[in-house]
Amino acid sequence: MPDKFVILVVDDNANNRFTLRALLHNLHNCEIIEADSGEAALIKTIEREVHLILLDVQMPVMDGFETARHLQMTERTRHIPVVFVTAVFKSEEFIKRGYEVGGVDYLTKPIDDNLLLNRVKLYQRMFRHQQELEQTIELLEKHQQELLELKNAAEAANRAKSIFLSNMSHELRTPLNAILGFSQLLEHATDLNEQHKTEVSTINRAGRHLLGLINDILEISRIEAGRADLHKQSFDLIEALNTVAEMVDGRASAKNLDFQMEFNGKLPHYVEGDANRLRQVLINLLNNAVKFTDRGQVLLQVTAGLNNMIGFAVKDTGVGISAEEQQRLFHAFYQTDLGISKNEGSGLGLIISREFVRMMGGEISVCSQPGAGSTFSFQLALPEAAAPAVLPPSRQIIGLAANHPEVRVLIAEDDPDSRLLLCRIMEKAGFKVQTANNGQKAVAAFHDWQPQFIWMDMRMPVLDGYQATQQIRALAGGRNVKIAALTASAFKEQRSDILTAGCDEMLAKPLDEQQLLRVMGQLLNLEYCYEAVESASEEAEETIVDLSVLPAPLQEQLKAAAEQLDVDAIRQITENLPDYPDQARVINEWMDSFRFDLLLEALNKAL
Repeated sequence: MPDKFVILVVDDNANNRFTLRALLHNLHNCEIIEADSGEAALIKTIEREVHLILLDVQMPVMDGFETARHLQMTERTRHIPVVFVTAVFKSEEFIKRGYEVGGVDYLTKPIDDNLLLNRVKLYQRMFRHQQELEQTIELLEKHQQELLELKNAAEAANRAKSIFLSNMSHELRTPLNAILGFSQLLEHATDLNEQHKTEVSTINRAGRHLLGLINDILEISRIEAGRADLHKQSFDLIEALNTVAEMVDGRASAKNLDFQMEFNGKLPHYVEGDANRLRQVLINLLNNAVKFTDRGQVLLQVTAGLNNMIGFAVKDTGVGISAEEQQRLFHAFYQTDLGISKNEGSGLGLIISREFVRMMGGEISVCSQPGAGSTFSFQLALPEAAAPAVLPPSRQIIGLAANHPEVRVLIAEDDPDSRLLLCRIMEKAGFKVQTANNGQKAVAAFHDWQPQFIWMDMRMPVLDGYQATQQIRALAGGRNVKIAALTASAFKEQRSDILTAGCDEMLAKPLDEQQLLRVMGQLLNLEYCYEAVESASEEAEETIVDLSVLPAPLQEQLKAAAEQLDVDAIRQITENLPDYPDQARVINEWMDSFRFDLLLEALNKAL
């Protein structure tokens, strides 16, 4: 900010300049400079920074109006306030003209001393305020830039974290699958003594705990990265709540707890919302209630409210939570002292539930006192909806229609187990198959063999799926082949990026046989042979989900995991069922909707 407020006095009469200087000299923190003509005034504004001009109107050669017009021509001087000074008998004639050329004020001769000083003080204050405002704006812009840089750095760090977690989860889950699979098989081995069985059971329990932790971390990372989404559709609210109740009732009974579900008000039968997310939140809250309640009751209370609002409350008579612990309850990885002592969970279940409730437009609140139980509650807007349409069951594809022309399929996949599975599915359906274990070999195989379809894993050595797809598209015939991407990343690559690379479709692992064949049929206009229409009957439907064909130890493992509401353990079992793809597909579909009740019903029929 300038030290002094600079006033330029412009007048061809030396006496007038002297009088004005004498008056203005009394002002604090002002500097007075003079010019005896319009030309001299313009030169002064070039040499000095001027903050106010007192400009005489009637001057020879270049009068005040002409001088003002010149001041308006440059950015440096355009915003300097110009106060015209003129004889009183000329004021009315000149006022309009002066404002037209940029003047802001008029003073008439003879000038009243107090009026002059007050006017100048006013412009001085305005100037100081303007300088302070500009400084404030500059400071705000600087802070805004710093915040933007911090925001960009935070987003970059978050992206790096998400990529790291995605890659690490991919690497961790592969050996963990083997650990869990073999430990589960060993638990049922008949030649192990009791000590060895206990040790194997400990390995299995620790492995499942680690898998749950990995999955929870990935869920949080999906939420933070904005990749978690909602799937709103019409669903049966009463059925969803009854399903949740059935899942929790078994665990509550095992601890001799009284579990109840209470409806208040008239609940709509069908509502629009995300049934899976709602079930996931309620199951998590109810599991916590059962876990931390050793005697008494666990209650799920559902209340109909106004404007489509429905309230959910999970109440228990458990140990309760102190006010201090409640402040940290929704922090990532935080567990109460009792939770740590029980050695259960990752400390992420509540924060995941809170974020899902927030995505659905609500907020979880907790009310608790040590020794007096806890209540977790939230409200959601669930508008009443019509009953969802019942879709006819899709017909099962057996394979290519009789006498169908040969269809060559290239499988580009570096994982040998996934490659073998794809080969079996493709060959069983009647396709001619070749394989490649990296992107470079896939490009070479396409050049030599000219397949009509390519299953392209996006994560391969030498050349990844993106690079291989781009190179194939550049070869002769590369624009005609259909390419479907496969991804096993916990954070599925952006669909738009995959399609931009040249792929026609994208599927996420684990792979489903019918989905694979349907995608190929749509892209290649294939003619398939389907199961007979009669197979859509109840008898055939039962055959599709018949779990009695599974080995007895696997059935027992599935039942134990279902009774514990352990999605991760169930998915690990289905990943080791390559010889039972239909059963694995149905079980995974049930787990997508947390339908433990359907799994237990099917297992009870099988056992």
